[in-house]
Amino acid sequence: MTETTAPAPMDLAVSFPARGAIRLQSRSLFAEPGNDACRRFLERVFQAAEIEDVTINSPRDGVEVPHADLRFRAEAHKLNDVVNRISGFLDPDRVKNGQATTAPANGRAPHGANGRAAADGREHHGVAITKVTPVRNAQGRVRFFRYGSVVTDWEIKHELPGRLRLMNPAIHRKAELCQAIERELMSVLGVDSYKTNPLTSTVLVKYDTHSLTRDQVIEIIDGALAAADHPEAKDKPDLHLPICTISMPVAAVAQFAAPVLLPAAAVLFAYTSIPTFKSARAVLVEEKRLGVDVLDAIVVLGCLGTMSIFPGAVLCWCLGFGQVLVKKTQDDSKKLLLNAFGKQPRFVWLYRDGVEVQVSLDRLQAGDVIVVNTGEVVPVDGIITEGLAMVDQHALTGESTPAEKGVGDRVFASTLMVAGKMLVSVEKSGSETASAKISRILTDTAGYKLNSQHKGERLADRAVIPTLTIGAIGMATMGPAGAVAVLNSDFGTGIRMAAPLAMLSTLALCASKGILVKDGRALELMNEIDTVLFDKTGTLTRERPEVGLIVSGPGCTDDQILLYAAAAEKKFHHPIALAILHKAQERNLELPETDDSQYKVGYGITVNVDGRTIRVGSKRFMELEGLPMCDAIREALDEAHREGHTMVMVGVDDQVGGAIALHAAVRPEVRDIIKGLRDRGIKHIAIISGDHEAPTKKLAESLGMDRYFAQVLPADKADYVEKLQKEGRKVCFVGDGINDSIALKKANVSISLRGASSIATDTAHIVFMEQGLSKLCDLRDISRDLDRNVKRSWKMILAPNIACIAGVFTMGFGIMASVLTNNVAAIGALANGMAPLRKIAQIEAEKKHEQELRQAYGLEREAL
Repeated sequence: MTETTAPAPMDLAVSFPARGAIRLQSRSLFAEPGNDACRRFLERVFQAAEIEDVTINSPRDGVEVPHADLRFRAEAHKLNDVVNRISGFLDPDRVKNGQATTAPANGRAPHGANGRAAADGREHHGVAITKVTPVRNAQGRVRFFRYGSVVTDWEIKHELPGRLRLMNPAIHRKAELCQAIERELMSVLGVDSYKTNPLTSTVLVKYDTHSLTRDQVIEIIDGALAAADHPEAKDKPDLHLPICTISMPVAAVAQFAAPVLLPAAAVLFAYTSIPTFKSARAVLVEEKRLGVDVLDAIVVLGCLGTMSIFPGAVLCWCLGFGQVLVKKTQDDSKKLLLNAFGKQPRFVWLYRDGVEVQVSLDRLQAGDVIVVNTGEVVPVDGIITEGLAMVDQHALTGESTPAEKGVGDRVFASTLMVAGKMLVSVEKSGSETASAKISRILTDTAGYKLNSQHKGERLADRAVIPTLTIGAIGMATMGPAGAVAVLNSDFGTGIRMAAPLAMLSTLALCASKGILVKDGRALELMNEIDTVLFDKTGTLTRERPEVGLIVSGPGCTDDQILLYAAAAEKKFHHPIALAILHKAQERNLELPETDDSQYKVGYGITVNVDGRTIRVGSKRFMELEGLPMCDAIREALDEAHREGHTMVMVGVDDQVGGAIALHAAVRPEVRDIIKGLRDRGIKHIAIISGDHEAPTKKLAESLGMDRYFAQVLPADKADYVEKLQKEGRKVCFVGDGINDSIALKKANVSISLRGASSIATDTAHIVFMEQGLSKLCDLRDISRDLDRNVKRSWKMILAPNIACIAGVFTMGFGIMASVLTNNVAAIGALANGMAPLRKIAQIEAEKKHEQELRQAYGLEREAL
């Protein structure tokens, strides 16, 4: 070992303690690894591609001089070359004058697939180090590693293709940091599964190697840790369930084989019951109610008083296991929710000066142009500027078939490109995209932990007083042992755990069906709804109207009037123009060229078509232009006004040549939906609309509605919701969410059909991801299934416990029998609560098969 040292600037001494190692000593640099000076040092040192890791030793006692050990592969690099390169990077003047290069050791620039330049997206070509909070090990060391262009204090402990285990002492016994990492990984496209362990300080990630590289996974995890708030204190280890598990065999031995151990077993049992007493105190003192936790505490006291230690130990274990199971199901449900909508890529291909460069998604700005190829997920909300593509929007909008998209069309993040190639101008990226906003809503939804009392807790609390009453009778007739046996056969503990499981798994089921539930309580209430109030425009009817009657005047035919109107409107995209163009397409009309367009806002448009002057617009526009109107057109106009329809007038040269009537297009599924609601017990169905009386009444009658409200201003819709509620009805309001926010808030349950681009601002409790009502009956069914599930769990708990209580009074059942009966019933109820998860698995399998078919269809179209 060589011990050569030399003075250096910045209080720096150099030595070479071993082959492939360089030691730099400096009190100013390495006394605190997290300071800016140390960070700048690391940035410069890691510019040398030969350096693989740096260990900083900064002993707390101050006896040893703080130093950094730089390691490189001695068999691949000469020591002098490495020293010279590092010296160049540490010399600020040489860096400033460009004398220190940053090229990789092999002299080649990395490339990705398809000849794309695989850059890290930063302005400089060196290594950037994410700002971290270094954590020393027991020896006072902090170690940094290089993985590609990423320098981090995460160490790879094990690696296989698509599987990576990392370790970092920063997360040791800090569950909050682990949760921050999980929240980040949860929404990353390409991450298949993950698991954090705060006890071993590790993160295990399984990922798709086609979507992410190893270095990108590390960069994502490193960024998540850097962005998180770092708690100073470590978590206290949660040993409740392990101690409960140990307590059971100890209690069994003491109870049945070695009575001398009973005092020790009782102490251990009493320790495991502390959380039960804390919960009971919170219910009594803070919430001021007599909850099932109080009953559990009484049972524990009874077990201690009668020295029934083993039954009590089993009770505490079951309570602890149930809490762990509920938490795990809540976490799993959150993952299922986000898997339904929230996955987004984190690295994109930026198109700049004819070159595609891979950059991190968070570095994109509005106006940047990115490239999306076949098989890739669209990473942003934006407008197509070049190319033609087939885009599968099923996960976001519910469309069953891929949509053809071209220049000028809008695309959304998290949709899949099944065929083609397109350049997309970025409108929104990262946390501003529609998909990310949905993701945040889903996170809040999964967090509906049932903070307020859910149905299970209400049922559990109702059972407390009857159980105490029966327990008092047992005390009077059979003494303390009988009373404890009765109290332990309580009805509340099992349902209190089973009901949340049912709710959480049902929330995930809704998400898998394209129903975004923003308030879990709406699911419970939906089963109690007896009245559905539909907003007419945009809900029962489509935004785009339909062409009805076409009236032609002297010298014109219906097809000519439609052709002239379509030719004038072909450059516009408002609903009326689209309706006319759609009708012309249905009739296979070939549109002629137009010139000299003159659009007058609020009135109409004037164009020249085949040498004729065509004017398209309102009656007032025709009058301003001085065009006469024949009686047939005037009569049709009056009739349209009475029916509440829109009439588009078409002027040909110096007269009104014809008119086109437009009426609201009823969604095709509406009649089946109304029939389905009737079959599912909805007694009252009504329409509310701002339209005239005649068209609203006509629509209500044609659809078999019980009631209608016409000419209602948006601000007054909530009054009609309240009116129905005062009649004793429980109202579900279904609206488009644009002008209905007050009514949506007022209703018992509110449902919106708004598009994904504005979903985050919607005030509805529930949002259908499809632009239609087809999910309404499904929602009612899911709500009823949830109610049945909770009731079934309730019966599964009631029956055996009632039988056990009867056995206590008639057959001498003791505490042990009540413990077994109660907990077997609770486990059965828990399994029942997770039943919706089986449906989710089936739906996910079907979705995967459908996606494969859609992708195959897109590739086939592309080949043709």
